[in-house]
Amino acid sequence: MGRKIVLAAAGGEFDPVLGGATVESAGSITFVSGKRRVPLRAISFKAKRAPLYAKVGGGQLKIASAKKLAFRRRGFGASFTATGLRITAKVATRLDKKLRLGKAIAAGQEIGTVTATVSPATVHLLPQGRLNLAFDPAFFAKLNGLFVSLNPIAPAELGPGPTLSFPVDLESTLAPDAATGTVKLGGAVELLQLGNAQLFWREAWLEPGVASLAAEADAEPSPPQAGKQPQGPLLGLPPGASVSSDPSRRTIAISGQAATLTAAAAGSLNAAFAEGRPVFAAGEAVGALSLSATGE
Repeated sequence: MGRKIVLAAAGGEFDPVLGGATVESAGSITFVSGKRRVPLRAISFKAKRAPLYAKVGGGQLKIASAKKLAFRRRGFGASFTATGLRITAKVATRLDKKLRLGKAIAAGQEIGTVTATVSPATVHLLPQGRLNLAFDPAFFAKLNGLFVSLNPIAPAELGPGPTLSFPVDLESTLAPDAATGTVKLGGAVELLQLGNAQLFWREAWLEPGVASLAAEADAEPSPPQAGKQPQGPLLGLPPGASVSSDPSRRTIAISGQAATLTAAAAGSLNAAFAEGRPVFAAGEAVGALSLSATGE
């Protein structure tokens, strides 16, 4: 009989800065004596001096306390080890009673070591990367042909190319494979046609899980323009981007991501700057998107 029990992690979260963690297990452990059984369900690990918890019978109990707790970063994830585990009085009493062991299990009895290794589904990003959108020449030529200027609102920037650049903002998350998460971007964009209309794109969020870059649109003056609209898909992100990550540096990069107009974005551009004519169309190329990001 082995002396190690391995349980798969089903969920939880961890703080790589403070070394805190909660890891929820997908399995259970059952103590057996003859025909009597005591299952431990909903087992969870918490990075503190009382690291193990489980449902025993009808309620959750603290299973053991630890003599020492250690934390170590492992790429995007981490491992937590609690040594010198000692069983609590409540659990010892319940096991003895339910299994009819007399006093075979005593409070404070050492039961071993537990190690929890976590690989996060998404990581929190440091506010130091940038998202760049290099415009397709044909799309930019349409704006120029309608005498529409594109003006970044700080901290967004417009550089050569032309390329629109946004900083990664606070409360952003991204999977190491860039498949899911929400990357919140700082700054905004103004599209201006002098003497006619302004269109603002604010609160831009990259959402790879739904293959879009979303934003709040605000078309002024209102009326006759639509005014402020709730956040919705601005650009579609078709498959084909290149993603690379470096666990040792905790960096995630996206390159070669095509960006296309959504139907809503094309409609707002046509209404604001083309008198409703179908100058812009859903699915047309806007440019190429890239992202550099660093996890905590």
